Amino acid sequence: MAIDLSQCKSILESGDWVSLSFITADVKRGNGGTVIELKRCRIARNRRPTSPTPIQGTGANAHSGDGGSKNPNHNYHFTRNLELPNKQIVKVHPLLIFQINNHQVI
Repeated sequence: MAIDLSQCKSILESGDWVSLSFITADVKRGNGGTVIELKRCRIARNRRPTSPTPIQGTGANAHSGDGGSKNPNHNYHFTRNLELPNKQIVKVHPLLIFQINNHQVI
């Protein structure tokens, strides 16, 4: 049974553990096309660094020591951060997901 993108997005944003497959793409670097399969992942919500230490410098990546960071602007870029069981974060474009919980995404 195939599901559409809005159903896929609803499943992701429910916060439950899911399995999914997607294709990588990086327009700026001109590479991609690798198929990534995540056996267990979920949406990463309100993640903050575990040890808030100030970053030296004044660049775009610098932030104060209060644990804050740059706004990822997920709605504008249509991306989502996924958390793996080992607490690693993977950024995914939902448009590039082709399978979630063994259901094809159309």
